[in-house]
Amino acid sequence: MAGMRVPRIVASVALVVALGPCSFAQKNDRPRLSATDTSYLSCRVWTGHNWTVPTPISARTPLVESPKGFRAYAEVKVAVQKDGSCENATTLYVASGVGQAFTIVYPKAPSASNGNGIRLIGWSPSGEKLLAEVNLWTYDSDTEYAHFPVIYDASKDATEEIPDVDQAVSRHFGADCLFELAVTGWKADDQILIKVSKSPEDGLYEVRSCVQGPQTFAFSLRNYTLQAYPLQPPPKD
Repeated sequence: MAGMRVPRIVASVALVVALGPCSFAQKNDRPRLSATDTSYLSCRVWTGHNWTVPTPISARTPLVESPKGFRAYAEVKVAVQKDGSCENATTLYVASGVGQAFTIVYPKAPSASNGNGIRLIGWSPSGEKLLAEVNLWTYDSDTEYAHFPVIYDASKDATEEIPDVDQAVSRHFGADCLFELAVTGWKADDQILIKVSKSPEDGLYEVRSCVQGPQTFAFSLRNYTLQAYPLQPPPKD
């Protein structure tokens, strides 16, 4: 397995589940759990009238290839427990080229969160770094989805979770602000683009509306800071 730095995401997710997080979207009338989408794969889904019978399921992302020949895909497997609950396991695979064996570079076990999924976004301009968005949630809970970037660096054969994005957004809008985070792409090899949107509300929580509409930021992987994107001109005197 490739080297992997896993900084604080497991501890922080556990804390947010207990206390009520800033970046977890609240439940709404249209559950995202899906029988096909690797971001929200579930052993049971909402039909519009009821939940389906729990069934083991797996799904793969499309293969993404780097300009330098690296190839990657991810797979999510959902197991059904004896009590009918779901447990997800997400795995990211990378190969150095066509005909080369795929190896595991990033696993996310259900011990971190019994719901997890992944979306591959693409390779960086240099072709050496792969960006993905990983989601965590807890089945049968009022708290829902945490979204954070994961980056595989082929030059180091190492994978890193980036929870600092969530913390940077909280610093920007305020610690008591609810929002939903989405990773959208690369700006440069040392910057990624994220979209911050208003968190869906369901009436169970009093939410201070701090994000009126979707906003895009560039996040620096060097110093973990946010910058409006496109760059906003300074205010006139």
